[in-house]
Amino acid sequence: MILTITLNPAIDVRYKIDNFEVNGVFRGKSNKTAGGKGLNVSRVLRLLGEGVEASGFLGGNSGEWISSKIKEDGVVDSFIKTDSETRSCIAILGKDTQTEILEPGQNIPQQDIEKFLEFFKNNIHRFETICVSGSVPQGVQQDIYKTICQLAKNKKVILDTSGKYLLDGIKGNPYLIKPNREELEGLLGRKLSTFEELLNGAKEIKSIGCKNLLVSLGKDGAIFIDENEEVFKINIPKVEIKNPVGSGDSAIAGFAYGLNTNKTLEETLKWSMACGISNAMMEGTGTVDLNTINNLLDRITVEKI
Repeated sequence: MILTITLNPAIDVRYKIDNFEVNGVFRGKSNKTAGGKGLNVSRVLRLLGEGVEASGFLGGNSGEWISSKIKEDGVVDSFIKTDSETRSCIAILGKDTQTEILEPGQNIPQQDIEKFLEFFKNNIHRFETICVSGSVPQGVQQDIYKTICQLAKNKKVILDTSGKYLLDGIKGNPYLIKPNREELEGLLGRKLSTFEELLNGAKEIKSIGCKNLLVSLGKDGAIFIDENEEVFKINIPKVEIKNPVGSGDSAIAGFAYGLNTNKTLEETLKWSMACGISNAMMEGTGTVDLNTINNLLDRITVEKI
């Protein structure tokens, strides 16, 4: 069983409008999913056959809808129920564009935050792998991810967030963080134009406290730095992209799957990349195809550099 933490879930509403442009009026069908990065991770893990329990905060009618959807996927709902209405996020996919509108999330009362931390403390022992993903709603302390990582110091915590929440979270010594190039540049406050700059920047961030670091590079694959400072380059095949939303979350799920099933590092990295690519090849968000993954595993290479 893997625990996923989504403090700021959302109803994800996606529109595909090929001729979308600013100031236009468009008609289109929406596709709604139980969203938030951690719930995308949860959904992919279930598709891979793993048991998943999910926690965080859910509230109002939106929260009830999300709860019903994750239960349909076979995810155990251990969310803290709050009076704060769960947010919605909108993605508009144009022909060559992607526009997103992300609500910040409602204010979470202190007593609900305390309930969540109490649940986490009392249940850490039941899990070896914990995926902590996404943004933090209003009212929750900035160092919440650092606290979570410190409480679970003997577990394999995968932390996937950004900005100040990631910088604070790294200080809690998570097992893995997975920034992309842009997020890494944001953390460092400078552009990383060459491979050497990228690698040195990744090592600089890793030195703050995380055990392992995976930098996703889009079509160029990824770089992985392990606990012993050994560096690996993951090369991926060229594929036709349909919807990149949720690919990072799918990659996290693939890595967690590898950890939880005791695969080798090379196998785990391949599963991570294959899940991310499979998601990008599909119309849905946070979904993968097992046949596609198995085909991709043979086309992904991992080299020590």
